Parts: sequence; C-alpha cells; structure tokens
Amino acid sequence: MPAQRRWLALAVLATALALISLDNTIVNVALPRIQEDLGATTSQLQWVVDAYSVMFAGTLLLAGSLGDRFGRRLVLLIGLVVFGVASFAAGLVDSAATLTVCRALMGIGGAFIMPSTLSILVQVFREPRERARAIGIWAAVAGVGVALGPIIGGLLLQNFSWQSIFWVNPPLVAIVLVAALLLVPESRDESRPMLDMRGAALSSLGLIALVVTIIELPEEGISVMTIVTTLLAVIGLSSFVWWERRAPRPLLPMSLFRQGAFTVPIVMVGLVYFALMGAMFLLPQFLQLVQAMGPLESGLAMLPAAGGLFVASLASPAIAARLGARRLVVIGLGLVTLGLALSSAFRTDTGYAYIGMSLALVGVGMGLALPQATNAVLASVPRERSGMGSAVNDAVGELGGSFGVAILGALMSVFYRARIEEAIASLGDRVSQVPDEVLSAVRESLASAFLIADELSDPGAEAVRIVTADAFVEGMTWAMVVGATIVLLGLVLAWLKFPVRLERVEE
Repeated sequence: MPAQRRWLALAVLATALALISLDNTIVNVALPRIQEDLGATTSQLQWVVDAYSVMFAGTLLLAGSLGDRFGRRLVLLIGLVVFGVASFAAGLVDSAATLTVCRALMGIGGAFIMPSTLSILVQVFREPRERARAIGIWAAVAGVGVALGPIIGGLLLQNFSWQSIFWVNPPLVAIVLVAALLLVPESRDESRPMLDMRGAALSSLGLIALVVTIIELPEEGISVMTIVTTLLAVIGLSSFVWWERRAPRPLLPMSLFRQGAFTVPIVMVGLVYFALMGAMFLLPQFLQLVQAMGPLESGLAMLPAAGGLFVASLASPAIAARLGARRLVVIGLGLVTLGLALSSAFRTDTGYAYIGMSLALVGVGMGLALPQATNAVLASVPRERSGMGSAVNDAVGELGGSFGVAILGALMSVFYRARIEEAIASLGDRVSQVPDEVLSAVRESLASAFLIADELSDPGAEAVRIVTADAFVEGMTWAMVVGATIVLLGLVLAWLKFPVRLERVEE
C-alpha cells in the first residue's frame, strides 16, 4: 500500500478510535445533570459509566477473533453501526436503567471497533519503525479521547441538554463508515480459525459478574446479590481458564501469560487505564460540585491531562529509542504516581494552578508509558492473530478502566458515608429536627446533597454544602492514595520485568 494511502487509512482508524475513546468519559461531565433529570443513585451513575466499559471488555475477545476470521474491516463497520444506533437511542431514554442498557450496547459496538483499528494498523504498517510511530499515534488518540471527553462534554452541556453528548455520535459515525469503505483495506487470518464461542461466553460471564460485585459491594454489603455475583465471577473466570487450556483454537491462548514480554506490558496497560478512568470519574464531580465550576469550565480544567497525554504519546517512540522502553515506562508510571499523590491533597479551596499541575503530571506519565506497553503486547503476538492480540490489549485497558471507576468510586463512597455518619452523630438530639429526606439525600451522594440543599434556606443549605463537600473530598483523598499506591506497585514490576527495548514490532 502506498505511503499516502497508509496514513489516510490511519486517519480513518484514529477517528473511529476517537469516537469510542471519547465515550469512555464524555458522560462523566454530565453525571450531575443525568442524576438530576433521571433521579439516579450513585450506584446507578456508576453503572451508566461502567456498563459501557464492562460490555466493551466482555465482548472484545470475541470481536477480535471475529475480525481475524471474517475480516477486520467488516467487524469495524458492524461496530460503527451498532455504536451509532445505540448512541441515538441513548438520547431518547427517560430512566437510568434504560440509559444503562443503551450504554451497554454502545460498549458492544465499541468492542467491535477498537481492536479492529489496532489490528488493521498492524497489517497496514509492516515496516517496524513506521509501525511504532503509527502505534504511538494510535495510543495518543486513545488516551486523549478519554481525556478530551470532559471538555467536549462540557462544551455541549454549556449549550445543549445532556442528550447532546449522545446525539453528536451518529453523524460522525456515518462519515467514518464512508471513509472506511473507501480507504481502509480488508484483512483476515487466511487460516480462517474456528470461533471459540464457549470461551467467549465464559469470559463475558466472569468479567461482568466480577465488576458487578465490585460496584455493588459498598452499596449492598454482604448480601444474596453480591454473594451470587462473586460466585459467578469465580466460576466463570476459572472455567474460562480451564477451557482455554484445552480448546483446539482458544480465544486467548493461556501460553501467552507464561511470557513475561506479554504479561508485564498487559499489566501496564491495565494500570494506565485504571488510573485514568478512576480519576476521570471523580475529578469532574469535584470540579463541578466542590469547586462550583460549570460543565464547560470543568472540562477545560482537564486540558492539562489531555494535552500532556497527547504530546507525550507522540514523543514516546523517539524517547524510547534513546532511553529504552523499560526506563521510559518506569518514568511514565512514576509521573502518574506523583500526579495521583498530589491529587490526594486537593481540598475544597485548592487553587487551579496546583490542580492543573497534578493533572499534567498524570497525562504526561500516561502518554510516555501507554505506547510502549501497547507496542510490547503486539510484539509478542503473531501477526496473523493481531485481532486477538489487539483485543486482549484493549480488553485489559477497558477492564482496568472499569476497575478504576468501580474501586476508586467505591472507596470514595465508603469514606464519604463514614464522614457523613460522623457529622450526623455529632448533632445528637438535634438530628430529629432534620427532615428525613435531607438525611437520606446527604447520605446518598454529594450530588443528591447539593440538590436538596437548593431547596433549603440558609443557614441550613450552606451547612449541608460544607459538610458534604468536605466528606466528598476526604473520600476522594483516600481513593487517590489507593490509586497512587497501585500504580506505584506497577512501577516496581516494570522496573524488574518490562523489556529493556522495543525497537520493532515483529511476529
């Protein structure tokens, strides 16, 4: 394929990737409005975010294998259609449950799109250095799409309703569909591998049940529901591993995980998205509710993260050629750890200069580490199974992001509620003077507390805002500390085990 045609194809793939990456976080900035309009609880809000990521991760392995067998461009086109239709439907819903279903369908469409973009890229760019540059651009778009979501979402919410964050997708999908038909070549595994449907079903069951448990445990505690989902997760994932070791054409060859060159980079991908998505779930709420920013203002406040990630991703291949991949990944994860640690010191009156510096550190660190981790994953997978390799890379990223939202969101909720209960207990007998609906809203979430405060008169309204804002910040503090600790452990693993150099992507 001529050089100009290759880069045009990459532009189409990058645009398709940007659509689904944006949707990972564009909804976050609209959460307060969605909660107000649809009356959603904190758990339901987490599901609006997580339904996309969970179904994305649960479907990716199947989507990658379908692309290898039937054609990667065909799977890309199917994904675009599903994503566009589900996006349109999401703007018509009138309940949080229906919105969650639409987000789940969008996640399935995204699962057909994302591995196709990366596996087609591997087929189009055969020269190692050129391919490394293309992967750097792919990683930049993937990460920046996530970081730009709050900005674009804020811009739309400044002028339109929350439904606009979904209705903007269908026209863009139509353009990408036409461009993909004209510019993106078809490719497949010529051996036409059999589909491992049993493996796909078991992996989806296990992953979905696992994340349901993490999301619902803080809300439900030890209950029939959480016990059942935990058992389903254990049974589904253990059965998946058992079957994959025996399947004639496994969805995910377990032998890959015996290779440090595959396993360690995959862990790095998961950690990067864990930190990114967890932070992106909490920070828009902090900026809008605690620091009283509007949706657009809070989105623009995330620009240092987006800009740092984009520039660092583009520079990552060249820097790695000088310093080595391992050293660069360690540096990148170190910056992410530092940025999250600084974020744990946010207070209700923290100035934006400090906030922006923390976000920039996180963005630059992710941009340095992500292209090297993705490059290393693809280097360890045969080219004819690039769909599977891309799907594993993307599945771990989405799963890491889902765990980031679930775990950090749950930690924030636990500490928030503990602080609220302390404040209520401190009222003593005076608590009887507080209406039940106020106590219920304050216990539920910061957004619910601020909504009920708008209906109260001072000084009661101001007292509710101060107490709940302080409780949210304390919860976010501990969530960021845990996030920084987890990334730090990944840094140690990278220092010990990550490949020293990745000069090329080979079979």
